[in-house]
Amino acid sequence: MAAGIAECRHGGQDFARNGANQSTAMPAGAPGYGTGILLVLGATAGWSLAGVFVRFMPGLDGWQINCWRGFWMSVFLLAYLVAVYGNRTFAKFREIPLPALLTVAGFFSAGSTLYVTSLTLAGTATVSVIGALSPIFAGVLSPWLTHEKPSLASWLAAVMAVAGVAIIAWDGFSAGNITGILVALLVPLSFSVQTMMLRRYRAFDMVPAICAGGFATFFLAGVLGHVFGGHPGGGFQVNIHDMLLLALMGPLQLSIPLVWYARGAKAVPAVTLTLVAMLDVVLNPLWSWLGAGEVPTRAAFLGGLVIFSAVAISIFGDRLLAGRRLQAA
Repeated sequence: MAAGIAECRHGGQDFARNGANQSTAMPAGAPGYGTGILLVLGATAGWSLAGVFVRFMPGLDGWQINCWRGFWMSVFLLAYLVAVYGNRTFAKFREIPLPALLTVAGFFSAGSTLYVTSLTLAGTATVSVIGALSPIFAGVLSPWLTHEKPSLASWLAAVMAVAGVAIIAWDGFSAGNITGILVALLVPLSFSVQTMMLRRYRAFDMVPAICAGGFATFFLAGVLGHVFGGHPGGGFQVNIHDMLLLALMGPLQLSIPLVWYARGAKAVPAVTLTLVAMLDVVLNPLWSWLGAGEVPTRAAFLGGLVIFSAVAISIFGDRLLAGRRLQAA
């Protein structure tokens, strides 16, 4: 057992050392900061379409949607990788350090599955408020995982984002049971770790790791859909009409946004990445307003304004302060 502990310790040291080396090696052709922000904004806009798609599949639960959305996401990503790399596609999977591949794939799959699980244990508003903690987790962990120390502006923006989501969801917030709260906490933790690993290993194309995570989600949600969803066929049980919608949802709502997000992570710090992703909370009801005439509440407008302000502070705050310091000098 002592030998096993020593081996784990040495493995962890190698992982940290290799990660530090990769985090400082920028690949040729990496986007600039402004382009990275635009890519992440595009990714967030794509993710926010989830509610639009789900509206057309009222007969499905989260397990079924998560199962086949993950499958079609990964099929599209695999096709994308073949189109880009050709016969070097599987070499791109092998190029990624194994700890990085397993971590990104595992936390993507875990986050997707835990989100569905949390909704069965706590209210949607509660899960949304807790989900806003991802920038906080990124701020706390990024000095160790990405070697980036969040600035005061980033911390202010992270706290503001949590406040904005709380304003939007406050009417529906309830403490729920402790199990539901704990499971819901693992969702933003999973997203923040996944984001930080994309950032840490930005010298690699991490899309293959996300692709692996989608296939893992397919199998996991399919099986758990039988255990917790009560479907004889588990999460795999979907009719042809819904399958066609999910085949469209996977690429549009996940595959393309995740390619953009992974690309943006090469240029944008982890805390800012997770903060920009918080705009999903604002855009989701916006599409319902524009498409179905569901007018957002006053709290949604106010909370959305706070979130927009938080994202603006995260994107521009440090640069404005740095510019003023140069002028003062």
